[in-house]
Parts: sequence; structure tokens; C-alpha cells
Amino acid sequence: MCLEIWRHKKRVLLLLLLMATGSIFYYLYTLKLERERDANVSSTTSRLEREVSELQAVFESKVIPNLGALGRPARGNWTSEEMEAMEKSQLETGYNAWLSKRISPERTLYDMRHRSCKKLEYPLEKLPSVSVVITYHNEEPSVLLRTLSSLRSRTPFLLLREIILMDDGSSSVDEKFNNFLQIKFLNMVKHRRITTQVGLMQARVAGAQLALADVLVFLDSHVEVTHGWLEPLIAPILKNNRTCTTPIIDTIDYENFAYRRGKPSRGFFNWEMNYIQLPLLKKEAVAMPAPHQNPIMNGGLFAIGRQWFAKLGGYDKGLKLWGAEQIELSLKLWLCGGEILEVPCSRVGHLYRDGNFKIRYTDKDKNAEKKLISRNYRRVAEVWLDEFKDKVFANAPHLTVIPVGNLAEQRELKKRLHCKPFKWFLNNLAWDFLNLYPVLDPEDYASGVIQSTSSPKLCLDRSESPNGRPKLANCSSDRVFPKPEQHWILTNRRELRSGFMCLEVRNSGQDVYFYQCHGQRGNQYWSFDSKLHLIISGQDKGARRCLEAQAETNGLTTGDCDPQKPKQHWKFGHQNNQRLQQIWDRD
Repeated sequence: MCLEIWRHKKRVLLLLLLMATGSIFYYLYTLKLERERDANVSSTTSRLEREVSELQAVFESKVIPNLGALGRPARGNWTSEEMEAMEKSQLETGYNAWLSKRISPERTLYDMRHRSCKKLEYPLEKLPSVSVVITYHNEEPSVLLRTLSSLRSRTPFLLLREIILMDDGSSSVDEKFNNFLQIKFLNMVKHRRITTQVGLMQARVAGAQLALADVLVFLDSHVEVTHGWLEPLIAPILKNNRTCTTPIIDTIDYENFAYRRGKPSRGFFNWEMNYIQLPLLKKEAVAMPAPHQNPIMNGGLFAIGRQWFAKLGGYDKGLKLWGAEQIELSLKLWLCGGEILEVPCSRVGHLYRDGNFKIRYTDKDKNAEKKLISRNYRRVAEVWLDEFKDKVFANAPHLTVIPVGNLAEQRELKKRLHCKPFKWFLNNLAWDFLNLYPVLDPEDYASGVIQSTSSPKLCLDRSESPNGRPKLANCSSDRVFPKPEQHWILTNRRELRSGFMCLEVRNSGQDVYFYQCHGQRGNQYWSFDSKLHLIISGQDKGARRCLEAQAETNGLTTGDCDPQKPKQHWKFGHQNNQRLQQIWDRD
């Protein structure tokens, strides 16, 4: 009996010993696995940290702390070599790309909002989330990084569902930059590439089709959003899902990246389909900073409901590259049951290029690009302006010879959505526009050459020059109908116009340039005293100056008006003397 008990205990002890031994081996084995895993994690972490460090060295190592902070001008004691590098980069891109690389992607900005805006509260849980769609083509990485960083730091996390970044066929792919975006912004940015450039409009539509949020916000790739920019922009859409909203677009200086406030305005287009800005109506100015109606949006920065954008068909699929897209979408919104509001409590800074920089949006030759853009404008006129398209074609006859493509889909959309006629748009949104740009224009004051009477062989010439300065050149033999570069019109709107270009003064009225006509008078406002033969710049009597010939340099300037100075005497090829008698009546 005792022997059996002893044998049983022996078996139990042996079993316990085996179990203990197995546990020890298992513990040692799992400990080994954990050490190997920790080593792998540590190795992976080290590798990621090393990769991040290497990428930061490529894209952020040149950053100078606090340069341009709070939106101030980015200035420094630059060497002559650095100044030369700045000038070279500006010639290549239209802005100071060398300096951009030295400004932090995370740079701070002042709170630019009106004091009343800062008091407004928006319950985040009630506002819709947004998908921000940004398209780019060959964008400078430092500028794009600043766009994305400003979105991340100044947008409520609950509202920013995603950023959809569409590379519209950039000429080269920088894999290091793509990796840096993925690491720096994690899952916030969805980066997609279109292998062949399709143009701004279709790239945006492609991005919108990927969006998951109920509201789309379209931005350019060279912007910086400011404090509190998003909440007031999307709040009106919550009240009316057919509302499109636009922010105030501030300016980022192309030379030193200073952030400057823009002014609220109402967008429109003139009878040559150039975008113009009109002042607020009196009731809108009194109600500032409340949102106000915006007839035509200023291009690429706006918010809109995803379903409403889709119902409108996005952009016209026949529009190519860029140009006229904001006019097409704005007219479609207003005429087909929606509205556009500019929201002064929402501010976004936009980096504009040097006005003398000739940007190329495609590898196509210059003439082919111009034809594509002209085609866009003609498509919009044919579909949306009804009988008023004839007014546009009279002012821009070059559009009539451009093939317009198939318009059936757009006309069917207009019919399906029961869109109103363009006359409704003019009657309801444009009474002050019609005062400035009537359908039936009064006669112009003068036209033909502008001839210097002190040097009668010389006439004002706008032949292209790198600095945008007009010059004096030998006069055309035909003074009334000269070659286009010497054909000027003193229009009923008091512009000195040649083609799309107008004469303007800068630097306190000292220097004379030609620039695209803006229709806002100001530095493009001119008069002609036919008795004294003076061409006079300026609307304010106390600040008027007179155009002056510099025959020795074939140049132009302005000076204090002096009828006794022969250099200030001019003659037009054709003068409408009856109209010129009334030229001072409007002053």
C-alpha cells in the first residue's frame, strides 16, 4: 500500500517537474521573441526617424527661424550672391522661391479678422465636415508645404475630414517629397497623381469625386489660411445647401511674403469677359462683416455642398486647362437656383505672382494655350449669356473665330435645371455694373495714334517690353488706323486702352506702365484737354499729373501739368470734339 502511494507521488512530482521545466523554456522562448520584436521595432523606429531627418534636411533645412513670422515681410541682411539667387528664382517662378524655402512651413500669422468676427461662436458638432481639394502643377514644394501646414494648424480637427491633393500631371515626380508629405501629414492628406495634365477644372472634378465629406472646399496650392477661416465659410451652407461661399482673399507679397489684407468686394466681368471687382452696395457696407452676395467668385477659393456641385455638373467638361471657370460656375449657380456669398469673417491669403511674369500652364506653345483659353470664354458666352453674347463678341471679336466644340450637354443641363436667363442676372445683381458698363456704350473720346507734338515723328507704342513700360517709336503712316501696337482709345470709361492693355501710373504717379485694364479707374484714369493738348492722369484735381515725352530716351514719364512745356503736348489720330467738350462734365 505504502509502495503504491510512493509511486503515485513520484509520478505527480515528475509531472510537476516537467510542467515547471516546460514553463521555464516557454518563458525563455517568449522573452527571446519579445527582445527580437523590440529590436525590430527599435530598428524600424530608428529607420523612420532617420528617414524623417533626411527628408527634413532636404525640404526644411534652409528654414530661418522667425523669418516672416506673423505675416511680416521676410527681410534679412542678404549677400549679393543671395540677392542674385532671389532675382533668378523670381524670374523662373514669378515669386521669390529662394526666400520661400527659408520661411517656415509653420509660420505664424496675425489674426486678421474683424473684431466682430472673433465674438461669433459656431457649435462644431453642428457644422458639416469638409474635404479640402487642392490641385497643383509643378508647384514649388516650400509653398505647397506652407499651404498644407496652415490648414492643419488653423482648422478644427473635427471639421477637417481630409485634404485631397491632386497632382495635375507635373512634369516630374519627386518621390522624396511624396514620402515627406505622407510622413509629415500622416493620413490627413490623400495624394493622387494624374499622369497627363488635364487642367485645373477637370483635376478639381477628379478630386471632388474622391471626397467623402458633405462639403467641398476648393483651394489653390499657394495659399495660407488664417485663424477661424473655416467655420464662418461653411455655416451659410448649413442654412441653405445651394449656397456657395467665398472668403476674403488677402494678398501674400511675391517678393517678401508679407501678408496684406484684402478688401470685401463684389466680383463681376466686363463685356470683354475680364474679371473685375465692384464695391459693396451701401446696405452691404453698413452690415459688414455679415456675408453679402457675390455675383462672380474670384477664381479658385470657395466652399460648396458636394451633392449640389455634382448636380450642377461640376465644371463644364469642355473647358480646357484654365480660364473662365469661375464665370461659368458662378453663372450656373445663380441662374440655376443657387447663390454665392462672400464671407468677410473668413480670410485666406493668396500668393500672387509678379504681374510681369508670363506664366505657362502647359507645355503647349503660347498660341495654342491662348486658343484654349479663348475657347473657354466663348463656350461660356454661347451657353449662358443668351442675346448678350453679341455684346461680348463685339468687344472681343477674336472669340468668334475660335471653334467652340459641342455644347449639347451644357444646354441640356441648363434646360434640366430650369435655369433663368442672363437678363435675370443683370436685373437682380448688376444695376451698378450697368452704370459703369452699359449695354449701349457712349462714343469714345479719341482714338488712333498718340503723337508727341514736340517730337512729331514719335508715337506712343506698347510693343512688348520685359518691364511693362510703354515707349515712343516711329509713328505709323496711318494715324487714324495705325498698327495695333500704336492704336490707342481714350474710352468713355476714361481709360487709355490698346487691346486688352491700359496705360497706368505707379509710384505716386511718377512712372508710366501698361497693364491689363482693370476697369476701376484709379491709376488707369485719364483725361485729355483738347485745347491745351494735355493728357492728364488722375481723378483727384489736387493730384493730377500730365504725360510727358522723353524723346532722348524714347521713354515716358509724368510731371506737374504745365501747358508751357512742349514735352507735355500730344495729339490723337482722331478726336471726337463733340464728346471732348463734355469730358469734364463727369468730374
